[in-house]
Amino acid sequence: MLLGFFISVIGLLFLIINTVLFVKNRIVRKNVSKVFIVYLVVLCVIEVFCHVIGYLKPNSNFFLSHFYFNFQFLFLSYLYFTLFKHNKAKSLIIIGFITGFLIVLSSYIVNPNVFWQFNELEIITTSSLLVIFALCFIITNIEKRHDYFNFSIGLIMYLLCSILIFLTGNTNLVFIKNPYIDIWVFNSLFYILFQVMIYKEYMHLKKDKN
Repeated sequence: MLLGFFISVIGLLFLIINTVLFVKNRIVRKNVSKVFIVYLVVLCVIEVFCHVIGYLKPNSNFFLSHFYFNFQFLFLSYLYFTLFKHNKAKSLIIIGFITGFLIVLSSYIVNPNVFWQFNELEIITTSSLLVIFALCFIITNIEKRHDYFNFSIGLIMYLLCSILIFLTGNTNLVFIKNPYIDIWVFNSLFYILFQVMIYKEYMHLKKDKN
């Protein structure tokens, strides 16, 4: 248990560092989407609360996952909407976002108690749509400027890991008992990889804009 929490905290520290770097560097901040900056800041706040509550009262912070995934879905859908230049791609974002929103909303209408636990439908729906948006962005811009490519690749890898975890339906899967390694350790490792890719995005933007 402590190993998993420790790895998760490392991911949080990486997120905080990345957020500070993007906020403090005037040149990068000027040239990066303001939506992206807000996305990092909001995720920092949610993750800090999630870790504090999880440490003080284990297994009582599940409700924060709804804020995490839904805010992520909102901000990144809008980010990719602004990055796409063609109307067809923008229409894909709009249709996907509305569809995802209605699916998530319906899950809470059918079962309001899901707010206090993981909402698998919410996570799989929002994550799958963001993977599609990110893949479309990479494919349509592969021969153009590569801003947000590192971020998109990291996002795809991390979200695919989350999707696979919840598709299996076994969120309590334990691989090794001593040291305690469960399925969430792998999710935390992919989150760290995601943060590494965000840092690479920062370095790319910093080098490109100087």
